[in-house]
Amino acid sequence: MKNCILTILCEGPTESNFASKVLGPFFCTHSIYVKTVILTTSRKKGATGGMISHQQAINDLARIFATIRSNHSETNIVTTMFDLYALPNDFTDYAEAMRQKDARTKVDILEQALGAEIGRRNFIPYIQLHEFEALLFSDIMVLQIDYPDVSRNIEKLKAQTDLIGDPELINHNPETAPSKRIINTLHPKYQYNKVRSGVSITSAITLPVIMDKCAHFNDWINQIIHLSNQLEYEKNSHKQ
Repeated sequence: MKNCILTILCEGPTESNFASKVLGPFFCTHSIYVKTVILTTSRKKGATGGMISHQQAINDLARIFATIRSNHSETNIVTTMFDLYALPNDFTDYAEAMRQKDARTKVDILEQALGAEIGRRNFIPYIQLHEFEALLFSDIMVLQIDYPDVSRNIEKLKAQTDLIGDPELINHNPETAPSKRIINTLHPKYQYNKVRSGVSITSAITLPVIMDKCAHFNDWINQIIHLSNQLEYEKNSHKQ
């Protein structure tokens, strides 16, 4: 029986909640079982959440791999869910990535560098374009579920971002990043609740729609499934 454990190192509680409650049930249908870990901010204080430095991610990934035990009953995959927006500039090849005009080329460079640093076949680096809230723009009108009475504002937001087309290409400036657009749209009537809405809105949009709209996100999901199947095949071959 296939038994693959997928550990996702998440930038914060929003990503962790989404991974557990939205990605978890989906991956379960592929016999992939999600475990989330939130980035460590301070080990002494027991604080988690928020990306401070490249080394912070490297240290947490090292700790995760140190806990994985080789056995014949399960396979393990480790991945990340970090935002490109506000990613610390000390990440390997950051300067080279930022010189690129194409957003997907930027994350490809950063992901390849991180993958090379970790150097493990069962590690899949993933950096979200440009941040988690881009996924909500797969159908931003669904935002009304959590925030009624601002339909006109949300319609205006949709019209503005429809001009960009691809949710993953919504820019990452401090004023126009996906989350900033949402916050400004809801203000002053509502405060945007990232953790709650991250699950409720993406669940209402549905994962298939998000995967259809967000190519880089879709590639990540399918890469995990493919690697899981490959590792399972190899495990069973060794048993024969």
